[in-house]
Amino acid sequence: MTTPDVPPPDVPTLGAIPTKVVVSLRRATPIAACLGAAGFVVLAPMGYPLAAVFFCGGLGLGLLNTALVQRSAARFAASGDPDKRRFAVAVLGRLTLVTGLAVGLALTLRPEGLAVFAGLAAVQLLIIFIASVPLVKELRRSGVGSPP
Repeated sequence: MTTPDVPPPDVPTLGAIPTKVVVSLRRATPIAACLGAAGFVVLAPMGYPLAAVFFCGGLGLGLLNTALVQRSAARFAASGDPDKRRFAVAVLGRLTLVTGLAVGLALTLRPEGLAVFAGLAAVQLLIIFIASVPLVKELRRSGVGSPP
């Protein structure tokens, strides 16, 4: 019989996830703002200021989606009797909205509208990096994956 992994009592949690593993949007937002400024610095002199605007829009859309995902996951984890179907429908609806907006902008405002996808991709890479750093530190601290 195995026991479930339970964090120590002094580690705050979000459901079953230690909160230091949850992506802090306080870190991601200024980094995304710097990426957006860099997008303007690079794209505007090249003659694509509208693409820079859409890149920033993609960054904002990605940050909004991440915040909504975290809020939804926290509600799902905190509910006494979580309804997986309702959670899945909410996730599907949010993804449909974000994807539909991005595809609509990309198709109606070609080629500059395609920068929305670049912004969304940049935010996803940023979120993965920000989330993985504390995870790797925690794994190193606990000795997981180290040779015996």
